[in-house]
Amino acid sequence: MQSEKCRLSNHSAESEIWLSFRCRSSRYRHRQGFRTPTTANMSKVNRGSHGCRAMVIARKYLSGPSSPVLTRSSSQRQRKMLSRQHRMASCNAAGTEGNPAALAQQEHLGYFSTGGRRAKTNLNLIYRDVKAFLGEVGGDPREARYWLTQFQKATSGHSPAFAVLEVDRSAFDSREMVQSLAFGLSFLQRMDMKPVVVMGWSDHLETGLAKAEFGSECMKGLVNRCQQLTEALQQHTASVLPFFSAESLLLLHEAPAPPSITMDTNLLQWSLNCGAIPLVCPVGRDAQGCSVMLDPTEVTAAISRTLHPHKVMFLNNFGGLQSQEQKVLGTVSLPADLPGLSTATWLSAPERQRVTAIARLLNQLPAESSAVITSADTLLTELFSHRGSGTLFKNGDPIHRYNSLDGIDVDCLLALINKSFEKTLKKCYIDSLKGRLHSIYLSEGYSAAAIVTMEPVNGGTPYLDKFVVSSSKQGQGTSHILWECIRQDLGKLFWRSRNPLFKKKYGHNLNHSRGMKLRFST
Repeated sequence: MQSEKCRLSNHSAESEIWLSFRCRSSRYRHRQGFRTPTTANMSKVNRGSHGCRAMVIARKYLSGPSSPVLTRSSSQRQRKMLSRQHRMASCNAAGTEGNPAALAQQEHLGYFSTGGRRAKTNLNLIYRDVKAFLGEVGGDPREARYWLTQFQKATSGHSPAFAVLEVDRSAFDSREMVQSLAFGLSFLQRMDMKPVVVMGWSDHLETGLAKAEFGSECMKGLVNRCQQLTEALQQHTASVLPFFSAESLLLLHEAPAPPSITMDTNLLQWSLNCGAIPLVCPVGRDAQGCSVMLDPTEVTAAISRTLHPHKVMFLNNFGGLQSQEQKVLGTVSLPADLPGLSTATWLSAPERQRVTAIARLLNQLPAESSAVITSADTLLTELFSHRGSGTLFKNGDPIHRYNSLDGIDVDCLLALINKSFEKTLKKCYIDSLKGRLHSIYLSEGYSAAAIVTMEPVNGGTPYLDKFVVSSSKQGQGTSHILWECIRQDLGKLFWRSRNPLFKKKYGHNLNHSRGMKLRFST
């Protein structure tokens, strides 16, 4: 694992490719994607759900610097926008395509149905959410819009839940952190990104499993924290269903060793279908029918194996894992980084156990799933900004280096490039590489590639000619792994970029040569 990470981007008119290696000293983590989603893409996602309509409206609020959320320079324009969206939402709530003339007549007469009033309330909630959301994330609204769309597309129709989140006891040390977490969870719920929450307790790390005695201090604390989060979620107008005892869901099998947890998903699925956020206390029953306190991480894993969420998140009050230099580890690529972390002396024993548990869990989940350790009050920043906030765990696709086209499926490589850039390369492109090809970095599954050529500048200078990552690998750390492979091999590299973007977003120094805008990296 490298001690230094920075951010890199390679933009063209046809596509935006975000690639980065993070500065450990600034606690930044990689996020990567291709292009800004369009309204057409948004409309194709789960069109019939209220959450999708909320997301479409939220995207409008996040679209461009003239958004009323950003400037609020014209209250009249804001009222007109809300009025138009109210008419759309009322039509959708009624389950019809809508008759503009009839709607206009109804509004002229001052008629509003119960569904219409509810739709107007929902619009106000979305408007309030987006304002607070931008305050939480603190980044470019277009970044938030991008990730909002990508996550919605990734989970729509594929998983009953977007995320399974384990909330550590330490997150409840601060009332402000609980409120921030509650807002983040309620925002996900209204955007149809369904979360499942597992209430954590730290005592199991020292004491192991224990009988769930409802008079015990441990059980009292667990119930109290569940009540706190329930009340906070209700304050943010979220629907919540607390499972103070999950004996109907969780069953502990102690034999054969090691102990394992199975679950009945019917009740959990029902709560998600009803639009409620389940809060699961890790209290199950053993083979004798007795209540028992369970390891919350094992409960999180059992639920994740069943629901196959896009994200598995472990929330605390201190953030991601830290390196020996006390800098947050931005990305952990599995299995490559596992041996070093599982024996790292600068990590505590519980942290090493957590790393091993995450690695084991990700091997049992779809390739698109990832895990994160972060602070509870940075939930939205972690999800909806390129920089992230904590430590991202992802099973990486191995990257191989080739010095020629031998052994490469050229057709698959071209298909990856063409699809990523949404533009067909010239037929002579491959032939043009002859005599100047330096190296090709290619993932095993042809999901990411970089083509480096040697240009006749200063006696031979490596030039990053192509850098592409498949849309299926967006936000999963693939581009970071690819970039690290290149950076380890090359001490000096040039590539073409848009100066204003880098200067505004990342503050990188730019070198100009032969009329082209180039970046220099060491």
